[in-house]
Amino acid sequence: MTVVVRPARPEDVDEVVDVALEAWREGYRGVVAPNLMPDPGGLRARLRERVAEPGPPIAVGELDSDVCGWITFGASRDWGAAPSVGEIWALNVHPGSWRRGVGRALVGYAIERLATGSFSEVTLWTFRDTPRSRSFYEAVGFRADGAMQSRHASGGAVEVRYRMALPIG
Repeated sequence: MTVVVRPARPEDVDEVVDVALEAWREGYRGVVAPNLMPDPGGLRARLRERVAEPGPPIAVGELDSDVCGWITFGASRDWGAAPSVGEIWALNVHPGSWRRGVGRALVGYAIERLATGSFSEVTLWTFRDTPRSRSFYEAVGFRADGAMQSRHASGGAVEVRYRMALPIG
């Protein structure tokens, strides 16, 4: 079974939203209150805009021609981050496709594109109390850098930052 990663297209948006909601529901169970799950309509509208316009990329991962994961990335959004720091903004894989190489392929895609740009390192934020996601990021080469934050949108759940040096172009 081969994972295909490609740029998202407008016709992928409904599947991307479904993946996001299922990944959120299963991956953040017990960490983020269910009532804080993203609004499907708002998420769909934002993704339609992002896919239709040039700008920060969204890529999808397919297994057997079905979209089962997605990633978006770009410059770091952290206050005071150097221009050479990129960030994986979101990664979601449908729970039915966990441990099938989709997340690894999507992260590899993002790292390759960030490394060919002007970035020398990449960061990401994940919830502190999600050992599955933390062990995944560590397995693909990220290391926690000690930074933590909590955001109102996630009910104050604590996030930890991971960092990785990028290969030189």
